[in-house]
Amino acid sequence: MWAAVLVLLVACTAGAAAPSLQPAPTVRPTTASAVASPTTTAPGDAASTPSVARPSIALARGPWVEAIDRAVAGRDVSVAVGIGSRIVYAYRGTTPRVLASNEKLLTSMAALDILGPDFRFRTSLAAGRARVVDGVLRNDVWLIGGGDPTLTPARLATLARKLRATGVRRIDGRVLGDVRAFDRGWWAPGWLPGISRDYVVRPTALRLAGSSAQDPEAEAASALRAALLAAGVTVQGEAGAGKAPAPIETLVSGASALLSTLLVHQNHESDNLYAELTTKALGGSTADGPGSTATGARAIRDWAAEQGVAAGVRDGSGLSEQDRTSAIGVVWLLLGARQETWFAAFERSLPAGGAGTLQGRLVGVPVRAKTGTLFVRPASTLSGYVTTRNGRTVAFSVLTHDLPEASAEALEDAVVRALAGATI
Repeated sequence: MWAAVLVLLVACTAGAAAPSLQPAPTVRPTTASAVASPTTTAPGDAASTPSVARPSIALARGPWVEAIDRAVAGRDVSVAVGIGSRIVYAYRGTTPRVLASNEKLLTSMAALDILGPDFRFRTSLAAGRARVVDGVLRNDVWLIGGGDPTLTPARLATLARKLRATGVRRIDGRVLGDVRAFDRGWWAPGWLPGISRDYVVRPTALRLAGSSAQDPEAEAASALRAALLAAGVTVQGEAGAGKAPAPIETLVSGASALLSTLLVHQNHESDNLYAELTTKALGGSTADGPGSTATGARAIRDWAAEQGVAAGVRDGSGLSEQDRTSAIGVVWLLLGARQETWFAAFERSLPAGGAGTLQGRLVGVPVRAKTGTLFVRPASTLSGYVTTRNGRTVAFSVLTHDLPEASAEALEDAVVRALAGATI
């Protein structure tokens, strides 16, 4: 039942309205696919939409339109479908809706565009005034993370061996984990107290994969100290954590897999930590100071505005009940992504029918889509791409509210199946 909060790697729901795409031409529909009036931008979100290309709205007719109309009739749902640069179906398409984990679509597209598909999270060993005399480093060694969600003790062991290969045989100081690269914030507007944190550990720049430690930087430093000893490097001091000094000199470094690879896991498994760390990396790349959820959310919101979509963004995972965008807005971003050099990486990150969070759903249907579910205040979403019967790829977004999970998923799947069987 809805009272049972059985959420697995999903986000939490509903709240104050946020903005949606302001479509340029308003065409009076001749079917039940009503296009709602544009909504205004909420304070604190994108205050103005730049002069960019807008979708034309040319609503289609045909059996697939009638099938979707029947599925959504009387339901609290928004649906939009687009192809090329046209919106061909819209039902309450400009109504701002909670995105749940569909927010990860915006996070992924912004990250691929701003950071690039070849971006890697870097982890380094560094020291202030890093002078080595006769194999002795007379200073603290700092372990500085960059937000890598896949950092393991084995990777730290590789860094330890790299340091020994430079000639370091003894460290006269301590081994310390840096807490400076990202802020240590573990909250965003719209997170539900006592619930949201259950679905993501603290998104710090330095933490071991799979750990739920309260002091992840100190835990990582302790693992590095053990790795140094195993590599034959004597360490005089203990492990701990703090703010690395500036300036600081990098001694050795390592890197994560490519962002394009990490996004496959993020979106197939709907991993909230991956999304929140990517958001903080975006914030650190676009603002002065350490990466934070707030600066990362602003980077995503600004990126969407540059594409012509006014989006309410509070985090990167969709845990916030204030993450809101219209169905037309989501579709417009999905259509734009198809024109980008990074599109193949983005498409690959989305589960196919029967895979990832679509396990057991839409098996055999030519779809790539991201799910989203919030159980506390029910919302269910599905957005992505589907290939029609005549071989054309359309973008779609289905954003539901206050429907039982089974009913919402059945409605979403009905929309996708109608499109897969359509000739458009």
